[in-house]
Amino acid sequence: MPVIIVGSEKNFAALRSRLFSGRVSSARLQEVTAAVAEANPHADLNSLKPGTILTIPDSPHLSVSGDISLDDSTKELVDAVANAGSQALDDLVAAARVADRNAAAERKQLVATLARSELGNAAKKDQALTEDLKAVRKAVDDDEARAKKSTVGLQEATASWKSELESLKGLLG
Repeated sequence: MPVIIVGSEKNFAALRSRLFSGRVSSARLQEVTAAVAEANPHADLNSLKPGTILTIPDSPHLSVSGDISLDDSTKELVDAVANAGSQALDDLVAAARVADRNAAAERKQLVATLARSELGNAAKKDQALTEDLKAVRKAVDDDEARAKKSTVGLQEATASWKSELESLKGLLG
Protein backbone atom coordinates (compact mmCIF):
# COMPACT_ATOMS: atom_id res chain seq x y z
CA MET A 1 0.00 0.00 0.00
CA PRO A 2 1.32 3.44 -0.82
CA VAL A 3 1.78 6.06 1.86
CA ILE A 4 1.41 9.80 1.79
CA ILE A 5 3.55 11.96 4.03
CA VAL A 6 1.63 15.10 4.83
CA GLY A 7 3.43 18.33 4.06
CA SER A 8 1.74 21.70 4.23
CA GLU A 9 -1.75 20.26 3.67
CA LYS A 10 -4.08 21.15 6.52
CA ASN A 11 -6.83 18.60 5.81
CA PHE A 12 -7.66 15.59 3.69
CA ALA A 13 -9.31 17.68 0.97
CA ALA A 14 -5.98 19.44 0.38
CA LEU A 15 -4.47 16.04 -0.54
CA ARG A 16 -6.86 15.62 -3.45
CA SER A 17 -4.26 16.40 -6.14
CA ARG A 18 -1.94 13.75 -4.69
CA LEU A 19 -4.71 11.13 -4.62
CA PHE A 20 -6.70 11.65 -7.80
CA SER A 21 -5.99 12.54 -11.38
CA GLY A 22 -8.62 14.78 -12.86
CA ARG A 23 -12.04 15.47 -11.42
CA VAL A 24 -13.60 13.30 -8.76
CA SER A 25 -17.25 13.02 -7.73
CA SER A 26 -18.36 13.84 -4.20
CA ALA A 27 -19.53 10.26 -3.70
CA ARG A 28 -16.13 8.88 -4.76
CA LEU A 29 -14.35 11.41 -2.54
CA GLN A 30 -16.48 10.39 0.47
CA GLU A 31 -15.83 6.70 -0.24
CA VAL A 32 -12.08 7.21 -0.42
CA THR A 33 -12.07 9.52 2.61
CA ALA A 34 -13.86 6.85 4.66
CA ALA A 35 -11.40 4.15 3.51
CA VAL A 36 -8.39 6.34 4.34
CA ALA A 37 -9.87 7.27 7.74
CA GLU A 38 -10.41 3.59 8.52
CA ALA A 39 -6.82 2.72 7.48
CA ASN A 40 -5.41 5.58 9.60
CA PRO A 41 -7.21 5.73 12.96
CA HIS A 42 -4.27 7.74 14.35
CA ALA A 43 -4.91 10.68 12.00
CA ASP A 44 -7.49 13.44 12.20
CA LEU A 45 -8.18 13.98 8.50
CA ASN A 46 -9.83 17.33 9.24
CA SER A 47 -6.70 18.67 10.94
CA LEU A 48 -3.56 17.17 9.44
CA LYS A 49 -0.12 17.90 10.83
CA PRO A 50 3.06 18.05 8.73
CA GLY A 51 4.88 14.72 8.77
CA THR A 52 1.76 12.65 9.41
CA ILE A 53 2.04 9.36 7.54
CA LEU A 54 -1.15 8.16 5.91
CA THR A 55 -1.50 4.63 4.58
CA ILE A 56 -3.55 4.70 1.41
CA PRO A 57 -5.67 1.61 0.78
CA ASP A 58 -5.51 0.09 -2.68
CA SER A 59 -8.26 1.41 -4.90
CA PRO A 60 -8.71 1.60 -8.66
CA HIS A 61 -10.02 5.15 -8.14
CA LEU A 62 -6.77 6.49 -6.72
CA SER A 63 -3.67 7.56 -8.60
CA VAL A 64 -0.98 7.84 -5.93
CA SER A 65 2.32 7.60 -7.78
CA GLY A 66 4.96 5.37 -6.25
CA ASP A 67 5.08 3.87 -2.79
CA ILE A 68 5.70 7.20 -1.05
CA SER A 69 4.04 10.49 -1.89
CA LEU A 70 5.65 13.71 -0.65
CA ASP A 71 4.47 17.27 -1.12
CA ASP A 72 6.43 19.46 -3.55
CA SER A 73 8.22 21.50 -0.89
CA THR A 74 9.44 18.32 0.84
CA LYS A 75 10.59 16.90 -2.50
CA GLU A 76 12.51 20.10 -3.19
CA LEU A 77 14.06 20.01 0.27
CA VAL A 78 15.11 16.35 -0.02
CA ASP A 79 16.49 17.06 -3.50
CA ALA A 80 18.46 20.03 -2.14
CA VAL A 81 19.81 17.91 0.74
CA ALA A 82 20.83 15.15 -1.69
CA ASN A 83 22.54 17.70 -3.96
CA ALA A 84 24.31 19.29 -0.98
CA GLY A 85 25.41 15.84 0.18
CA SER A 86 26.78 15.07 -3.26
CA GLN A 87 28.65 18.39 -3.35
CA ALA A 88 30.02 17.77 0.15
CA LEU A 89 31.27 14.37 -1.02
CA ASP A 90 32.98 16.01 -3.99
CA ASP A 91 34.61 18.54 -1.66
CA LEU A 92 35.76 15.80 0.74
CA VAL A 93 37.21 13.75 -2.10
CA ALA A 94 39.03 16.81 -3.46
CA ALA A 95 40.45 17.58 0.00
CA ALA A 96 41.49 13.94 0.45
CA ARG A 97 43.25 13.98 -2.94
CA VAL A 98 45.20 17.11 -1.97
CA ALA A 99 46.16 15.52 1.35
CA ASP A 100 47.19 12.32 -0.45
CA ARG A 101 49.34 14.26 -2.93
CA ASN A 102 51.00 16.19 -0.10
CA ALA A 103 51.66 13.01 1.88
CA ALA A 104 53.06 11.29 -1.23
CA ALA A 105 55.38 14.25 -1.84
CA GLU A 106 56.56 14.07 1.78
CA ARG A 107 57.20 10.32 1.45
CA LYS A 108 59.09 10.87 -1.78
CA GLN A 109 61.21 13.56 -0.15
CA LEU A 110 61.89 11.32 2.85
CA VAL A 111 62.91 8.42 0.58
CA ALA A 112 65.26 10.75 -1.30
CA THR A 113 66.78 11.91 1.97
CA LEU A 114 67.21 8.32 3.16
CA ALA A 115 68.99 7.48 -0.10
CA ARG A 116 71.64 10.15 0.35
CA SER A 117 75.19 8.90 0.36
CA GLU A 118 75.99 10.58 3.67
CA LEU A 119 73.42 8.41 5.44
CA GLY A 120 74.61 5.32 3.61
CA ASN A 121 78.20 5.97 4.63
CA ALA A 122 77.20 6.61 8.23
CA ALA A 123 75.03 3.47 8.28
CA LYS A 124 78.00 1.37 7.13
CA LYS A 125 79.81 2.43 10.30
CA ASP A 126 76.83 2.07 12.69
CA GLN A 127 74.70 -1.09 12.78
CA ALA A 128 72.02 0.63 14.90
CA LEU A 129 71.67 3.38 12.29
CA THR A 130 71.38 0.73 9.57
CA GLU A 131 68.52 -0.93 11.45
CA ASP A 132 66.84 2.43 12.06
CA LEU A 133 67.03 3.33 8.36
CA LYS A 134 65.53 -0.06 7.43
CA ALA A 135 62.70 0.52 9.91
CA VAL A 136 62.03 4.00 8.50
CA ARG A 137 62.00 2.68 4.92
CA LYS A 138 59.58 -0.07 5.95
CA ALA A 139 57.36 2.49 7.68
CA VAL A 140 57.35 4.62 4.52
CA ASP A 141 56.47 1.58 2.39
CA ASP A 142 53.71 0.61 4.84
CA ASP A 143 52.37 4.17 4.79
CA GLU A 144 52.34 4.12 0.99
CA ALA A 145 50.39 0.83 1.00
CA ARG A 146 47.89 2.23 3.52
CA ALA A 147 47.46 5.35 1.40
CA LYS A 148 46.67 3.25 -1.67
CA LYS A 149 44.11 1.19 0.27
CA SER A 150 42.60 4.36 1.68
CA THR A 151 42.27 5.85 -1.81
CA VAL A 152 40.53 2.75 -3.12
CA GLY A 153 38.24 2.69 -0.07
CA LEU A 154 37.35 6.35 -0.53
CA GLN A 155 36.57 5.80 -4.20
CA GLU A 156 34.33 2.82 -3.41
CA ALA A 157 32.57 4.63 -0.57
CA THR A 158 32.05 7.74 -2.68
CA ALA A 159 30.53 5.72 -5.51
CA SER A 160 28.24 3.94 -3.06
CA TRP A 161 27.17 7.14 -1.29
CA LYS A 162 26.51 8.94 -4.55
CA SER A 163 24.48 5.98 -5.78
CA GLU A 164 22.42 6.06 -2.59
CA LEU A 165 21.84 9.81 -2.95
CA GLU A 166 20.69 9.26 -6.54
CA SER A 167 18.37 6.49 -5.32
CA LEU A 168 16.94 8.87 -2.74
CA LYS A 169 16.32 11.45 -5.44
CA GLY A 170 14.75 8.74 -7.59
CA LEU A 171 12.25 7.99 -4.84
CA LEU A 172 10.97 11.52 -5.18
CA GLY A 173 9.65 10.87 -8.65
